[in-house]
Amino acid sequence: MQQTPEQDIHQRLKEATLFLAEYAATLMAVGAQTSRIQLNTVRMARSMGFHVNLLIFPKTLSITLHDNGRNHSYTYIKKTPHIPLNFNVNMKLSQLSWNAFDDRLSLRELWARLKEIVTERRESPWLVLLLASVANACFCRLFDGNATSMAIVFVATLVGFMLRQQLTRRGVNQLAVFVLCAFVSTMIGVTDFLFFHGGTEDMSLGTSMLYLVPGVPLINGVMDIVDHHVLNGIARLANAMLLIICIALGLSATVITFGIDPTTFTSVTRSDILAASVADGLFAAVAAIGFAIISNPPRRALLICALLACVGHGVRYFLMHNAAMPFDQVTASTIAGLVIGLLSVPFAMRIHCPAECFAFPSLLPMVPGMFAYKAVRDLINIVRLPEDYTMEYVTRFFHNGSLTLLVMFGMVVGCIIPIFVFHRQSFSVTRKGR
Repeated sequence: MQQTPEQDIHQRLKEATLFLAEYAATLMAVGAQTSRIQLNTVRMARSMGFHVNLLIFPKTLSITLHDNGRNHSYTYIKKTPHIPLNFNVNMKLSQLSWNAFDDRLSLRELWARLKEIVTERRESPWLVLLLASVANACFCRLFDGNATSMAIVFVATLVGFMLRQQLTRRGVNQLAVFVLCAFVSTMIGVTDFLFFHGGTEDMSLGTSMLYLVPGVPLINGVMDIVDHHVLNGIARLANAMLLIICIALGLSATVITFGIDPTTFTSVTRSDILAASVADGLFAAVAAIGFAIISNPPRRALLICALLACVGHGVRYFLMHNAAMPFDQVTASTIAGLVIGLLSVPFAMRIHCPAECFAFPSLLPMVPGMFAYKAVRDLINIVRLPEDYTMEYVTRFFHNGSLTLLVMFGMVVGCIIPIFVFHRQSFSVTRKGR
């Protein structure tokens, strides 16, 4: 039986809506920023000759497709799937939107390419495990940990990250995974207090679980809020805060079990600031590669991650420690983020990859993990210690917590300013040959 024109347009709208909903939900799941999801989806709809209204919520999205005359429409609500962060998929799906727009690909071809992109193999879990462990050991060095602390943190990360991989593969709740992994890693980190006494015991414990800090959701959340996608931004930040609380629970269990109270923190003064800045930059480069590979970026972006992290962290270290006019950490982090953002746009245009795919991992070595750790430590001491010490640790908690938020906000805002200033270039870099 032949379909009427009304039935035909309705069927076309339905098929296109189902595809666009799957496309947008996948982008959301792999960690794409909300503006990119909207722009890509609108571009895809235009390539099909339709108008789209897209509402993106934290766990679901609602999409309504209209024909050109606005006489017919189809609405579909799609739940966001559970897919790990994947910057490579983000890049290729952004490229697909331009392919659809420039080449007018059929819906059948779009479905085939979408499934091919989503089912691509990630990096080897063993490679990710090794690089993440090396990255966190370098992270320890950035906080002045010595060789003993770096070795302990390497082992703590290796064991904890392997446990995370296995539990995630078995479908264990993410919050429980973070609590268990933080507990296991800090149990290894506390051995420096109990047995080795290497001289920077506080760094061994304090950085042993920092590989768990949800840096990309935190950065995406701030970016969404600045870009006026407040609901999604708050949801991403709330989810990240839940994960941080779970890390704190794992740490608290270790601290209470062994009665550890690391109230002093290692601080190393280096006379040659320029050499120290270069050294910090190199360790940050290694850390950036290790943290980046967890999010599965395109391989050609890894070296750019390393370069941007090296420059950004080196700049921040120099600004904070130069004798002439030392900057506070918030200002220095904002300037360093701005440097990374300014460099990320031309690199994005060069390799046709969204700037976020290497700008965000480049920021991760600057995430104020130790301030967050100190805030958690102060919170534990508020509960554990006598009332005479309560106000002291309440003050410290708000001080360290405020610094964590301000440093995080400053470096992210600094990074995304160039991306927003060069908005057209930033959101069209995946369009090859144009």
